[in-house]
This record gives sequence, structure tokens and C-alpha cells, in this order.
Amino acid sequence: MAIALLLIHGATFAQDGRQGWLVDTMYRSGKINSVLAVVAVLIAGLATWMFVMDRKLRRMEREQQQRN
Repeated sequence: MAIALLLIHGATFAQDGRQGWLVDTMYRSGKINSVLAVVAVLIAGLATWMFVMDRKLRRMEREQQQRN
């Protein structure tokens, strides 16, 4: 996550100051908020899935240790 943020930060300085047509269109039409919301939901879903899987694996490891 930190690496991605650093890459995004570096990419902003690499731009020449002009914004592309896609950025202008997204900001002007208000769809950038929808894009950000979808990305946030995907990240939250992935984090939740990872948390649940970690709990399941931890429980399975405890059960395996108790059997041995």
C-alpha cells in the first residue's frame, strides 16, 4: 500500500501540468466520486476478506496443533 502511494506521489510530479481529457471529463461530470467510491468499496471488501480468512486459518492451525 505504501509503495503504491509513493508511486502515485512520484507520478504526480512527473506530469507536465496539463490534465488529460479523461481527468477533465471525470471531474466535470462528477463521475470521479463514483470511481473513488467503487475503489474504496473494493479495498474495504478485500480487507474484510483477508481478515476473515486470517481468522479461519488461525482457527484451523489451532485445531491442527491440538490434534498433534
